[in-house]
Amino acid sequence: MNIALVTKGFLSSWGGAERMSVNVAMALKKAGHEVDVYAARVGDEAIDGVKVTKVEVSGFISALKILSFNARVRRLLRGKNYDVVLGFTQVFPLDVYRASGGVHEHWMRLRYPNPLFRALKYATSLVHLAVAWIERNIAKPENHGFIITNSKLVKGHVRQYLGVNDSDIRVVYNGIDHGLFNPEVKKFRHEMRRALGISDDDAVALYVSNNWTRKGLDTVLRAMRDVKGLTLIIAGRGKKGKFLNIMEKLGLETGRVKFAGATKNIERFYGASDFFVLPTQYDPSSNACFEAMACGLPVITTATNGASEVLTHAKDGFILDDWRDDVSLKGFFLRLMDEGARRSMGSAAVKRIEGFTVERCVNEIIKVCELAFEKKRKAS
Repeated sequence: MNIALVTKGFLSSWGGAERMSVNVAMALKKAGHEVDVYAARVGDEAIDGVKVTKVEVSGFISALKILSFNARVRRLLRGKNYDVVLGFTQVFPLDVYRASGGVHEHWMRLRYPNPLFRALKYATSLVHLAVAWIERNIAKPENHGFIITNSKLVKGHVRQYLGVNDSDIRVVYNGIDHGLFNPEVKKFRHEMRRALGISDDDAVALYVSNNWTRKGLDTVLRAMRDVKGLTLIIAGRGKKGKFLNIMEKLGLETGRVKFAGATKNIERFYGASDFFVLPTQYDPSSNACFEAMACGLPVITTATNGASEVLTHAKDGFILDDWRDDVSLKGFFLRLMDEGARRSMGSAAVKRIEGFTVERCVNEIIKVCELAFEKKRKAS
């Protein structure tokens, strides 16, 4: 097949869709397909036989940049007879669209539950209108062959908000690098704990996020207040002052919470920790949960995180029904204060996640591309 891969970023040094774009391009080429890449951000990656075109984006506000990218990609693709156009970002038309960021309208309803206030945000924040307009256009039958979601949760939202037929949606869970994320990270335990001022005997929960409000850090702090002997590591960027104020109001000692900041070596923090917690309000499918499981950590997250579909409650982790439920979360913390329970659940987590590899994820995406090509061939 002759495939065009459209993505916002083509950089292995980034996370998410950017790194996945590079992995998919390499796998497609290895499988014998011709691949052209169109991206707004391009790194130093050079894959033999893969042509990478940098898409120039104009506009001084986000909405114009989004619309500009969409228009220029369409112009670049015009007249080129690709067998499959695969999109890792919101453009149209596409043969395969990977909706890794979920559905924008669902997030808007969560963030602004009041319909009048939500309408005001749409009217005054053009970026929301631009993203919603492109999503609705992708959902039109003539503008997609298949839509890939990274969880059943997002599949339901694609059906609910965008009206896409069930037969046009395929669920492909994320894959992780098991060479980097595995139980061997425990070798960093003593070194990292010493650097953070944590005793080797303390029970340690790890929280990883760059959006502390949406991903329930206040719930974590409320839940751990009365759990003696539990220390929390927070990895990622956020408004530290706001949460220090919350801790003060709770009477939570500052020494029990370690703000580690952003890191490029997150595997070291998995190695320093005993379990992972992420009571997120909404997450299409958190890679951090998969990484933590692969490192042997029991995972606590919410039913509104697509990654929870991989967990078995009380076997390899715990699933909260409500991201604000600090009472239930405290109960899960207390159960994980037992070292034997952590060890048993951590082993189960490693076994559960072992099949979720980057290779499997990429191969399943390629299979959907093949289905899209066959669908186009029959239609023509």
